[in-house]
Order: sequence, then structure tokens, then C-alpha cells
Amino acid sequence: MNEDEEDSVLQSGPVQFRGYPPSVRLSPFIRNFWTMHSDGPLAAPRTHRVLPDGCIDVIFMRPSPAENYTGCVAGTMTRPILTELAGRVDYLGVRFAPGGFQHLFDVSPGELTDRVVPLDDLSAASSLAEQVAGRDEIRARLDEIENELSRRLRSEQPDPVLARILRTISACQGNVTLAQLARVANCGPRHLRRTFSQAVGVGPKTFCRITRFRAALRALRRPRPDLLAVALEAGYYDQAHFIHDFNDLYGSSPSAALEDPTF
Repeated sequence: MNEDEEDSVLQSGPVQFRGYPPSVRLSPFIRNFWTMHSDGPLAAPRTHRVLPDGCIDVIFMRPSPAENYTGCVAGTMTRPILTELAGRVDYLGVRFAPGGFQHLFDVSPGELTDRVVPLDDLSAASSLAEQVAGRDEIRARLDEIENELSRRLRSEQPDPVLARILRTISACQGNVTLAQLARVANCGPRHLRRTFSQAVGVGPKTFCRITRFRAALRALRRPRPDLLAVALEAGYYDQAHFIHDFNDLYGSSPSAALEDPTF
């Protein structure tokens, strides 16, 4: 649900998005906190496109200031989600860094992949929504969430091997083989696939695919992009490969996206 330039697309209008950095202690595990809201009911429904990014989000929402927040968890995605925003928009979210969720909740990320589940389904997590509802100002709500997540934190540092793998994938924009990652992790490919999937929610090959797509998406949003140049720069072996992945992960072709005024 995060409205970052490569992760989701929101139609222009009276819906405002803002990101907030986590504390230093939580920054290895949480990418950011975010809010998305409208000052009043929308005049017409708006389409919100959320794209795979390798992250898990905990999301709080409410239809009006007089009602309580309800919470859900959006697992790591392997396909885009198109959702309709209507009425009054009021979301608050926690976006976990890849691998960060497992340090704060008992549920395995692999059990949440491509799923949105109620926060109440997670053991001892429902109190988060109550704490958020008890504060009027956004900063106070975020402080409540920070305090609760800090209390839940099981370790001060992420898994160093996983961190090394994620840095390698990022540095290569996803253009790295499973065998190369196994050497970075000093383990066999099968063990790497299993442990990475358990920690992140998708396997390393899928995560690399998402990372490469996001690199292409950033390049595509430059002025007057050339599709073939974008594809080759991102590491696709040809334009057809790029278009296939873009269709899967964005939900339309690159040329159709460029013609969309909300892109």
C-alpha cells in the first residue's frame, strides 16, 4: 500500500500519501511507516495499483474518524493488486523490510504470500489496532506502533547472511543466479531457497525478478523512455522478456502503462 514511486500508483486527486522513517533501532526491520488519507469523502471512486516489492505490510484502516481502526497484514506479493478507493480514505501502514517481519511476529512470511489476512488472526497482534485508535494525532499513533514493535523485537540485528544476500540482489538489480547467491550465503541452492522463502515470503529467484522489474519501472518513469533501452539497462535479455515480466508484475504492458495518465 505504500505510495513510493516504484511501488504503487495512485490516481491524482485529493488523496494524500506520506512516508515516515522508523527509529534507528527498528530501521533494519522496517522500511517505513506510511499514511494515505483524504480530507473528506471522494467525489468518485479512484483506482489504486499496488505492485510487488518484496515487502510485507501491516495496514490499519477506518471509514470515518468516529469509527475504530481495523487491521490486516498484506503478505509478500507476486502479482499486482488493483483496489478501489471510495468514500473517505484513511490508512496507516507499517512496511517491513524484506526479512524484517519474522523478527516481530510469530507467523512465517511464507504463510502470508499473496494473502491479506485480518490482524486479529496473528497471535497477540490485535492490540495494535486498539493502541492506534486511542490516539488522535498521526505522530502519536506512529509512536504507539513504534513502542509496541520495539517491545516485540526479538533481536537487535537482522540475520547477517540474509542481509548479505539482499544487498547482493539489490546491487545487481536482481541480475544474479541462484548459484551465485548460494556462494554468497555459503550454502547449497536448496537450503538457500528454503531459508530465503521462510524469511521473505518468496524464493530468491522470484525476489530477483521483482527487483529487476522495479529497476525497469524506475527507468520507465524517466522522460521519453525507450522500451528496448529500459529492458537492456534493467538486465532483461530482450524486449519480449521485459514485456512478459511487466505484464505479470504491473498488470499491463509497458506501452499501455506509459499511455496511462496515472503512471
